[in-house]
Amino acid sequence: MLGHMHRLKDVNSHVWVLTGTGNNQRYVDLTKIYGHLGPLVCRSLIGFHAITGCDYNPAFFNKGKQKRFNIMQRCPEYQQAFIKFGELELFVDKNKEQDVFDSIRKFICELYNIPGIIDVDAARLQLFINKYTVVDINEEFNRKNLKNVDASSLPPCKSELFQQFRRANYIASIWNNAHEKHPSTLSPENNGWILKDSQYDFNWFDGDQLPSFVSDSPQNELEEPNDDEDDGEDELSIQYECEFDEASRHSINEDNEDG
Repeated sequence: MLGHMHRLKDVNSHVWVLTGTGNNQRYVDLTKIYGHLGPLVCRSLIGFHAITGCDYNPAFFNKGKQKRFNIMQRCPEYQQAFIKFGELELFVDKNKEQDVFDSIRKFICELYNIPGIIDVDAARLQLFINKYTVVDINEEFNRKNLKNVDASSLPPCKSELFQQFRRANYIASIWNNAHEKHPSTLSPENNGWILKDSQYDFNWFDGDQLPSFVSDSPQNELEEPNDDEDDGEDELSIQYECEFDEASRHSINEDNEDG
């Protein structure tokens, strides 16, 4: 309801909602909450709720709504991104879709205490390395060491997050038009779902589930084209180490403070 308060034709309207059951029933003053949060934050709530966990989209494990909301509330860039969820241009304009998705990737990185970057794969790798103890980012995976790694504590990879983003965009398109007779004419297919045996299932991700090497994860984002393959690998290692050395310390410090 807060996401639709801006649609009220009478600006002097005062809205309450009755919530709870039995002795716990109470009226909540939505107009007062709307005035406190402001129209920008309230309009962000539809997209925010759709991607951070709702009845139709999974949540991020062990990441409460309060922390996610606090990050969104203090950053206008994230608010503007969430407001665009459900708009038709995100379904037809790949450039605009990519722009919003970049802001969402940055939001997710900050949610997992790796702020200031947009590459969720690289953030995922850094958090993994903190537990896996990698000697060389070009080494092959040792599956015996994976027993100490809780994959649910990692952010989703870019491919998986993109499907979650598309589902949230489709969900928001319906919620944004909940006042219409036909909220959406779009199809769930190619928007985070696949049709299988006359039922819609999540399309979790595209491509391989796991990279073959430790360095494969950030390679697409961080590696610069180079005619000399060996020099390119060295540049990747240097660029990776410089970019995430400070972010890693920040992540560890925040985790210690939370503990």
